[in-house]
Amino acid sequence: AGTTGAVTIQFRMPDGKRVVRRFMSTDSVDVVYSFVQETNQSNGKLLELRFGFPPKDLASQRSKTITEAQLSGESIQGRYI
Repeated sequence: AGTTGAVTIQFRMPDGKRVVRRFMSTDSVDVVYSFVQETNQSNGKLLELRFGFPPKDLASQRSKTITEAQLSGESIQGRYI
């Protein structure tokens, strides 16, 4: 049994690694961006996160919660552009 309100999101990081992490469902999507940026070297490049099928840019969802953006159980792909 897990923490109430916790959701799992799988990432394919910009460096190709796969990471699974739990977040609170009430966390903002901005927290997801911060996690990816903190665990990868950006070298000054802009981070792009995409989710869903067909893949959609997550940037428009940054002010929403993870629940509002429907990211629970999603696989998010990150890359630097």
